[in-house]
Amino acid sequence: MGFLLKIILFGVALYAVWKTLARWKGHYDRFVGNPQEPARPAPPPNPAPAAPRPSAEAPLSARKVVIEETVQCAGCGAFISAAAEKCGHCGRLRG
Repeated sequence: MGFLLKIILFGVALYAVWKTLARWKGHYDRFVGNPQEPARPAPPPNPAPAAPRPSAEAPLSARKVVIEETVQCAGCGAFISAAAEKCGHCGRLRG
């Protein structure tokens, strides 16, 4: 048997031993070793203070909500604004 073949077989044997020991060590650490770190971070020690509640006299919203009246398009049945001249879906004139 040639010298190069002996070196290659020795390398393959060392690799097999290395992988086997690494796997056994992994199993040992998994079942017997130190516990792993938790997946999620720990909560902060002091939670942030809650936002102050608005007083009863304060307005609910600075911006007014606008609700427009809608009508149903005769062509496609979509609801469009009453101020619109034509439907945006089918292009049919309102009226």
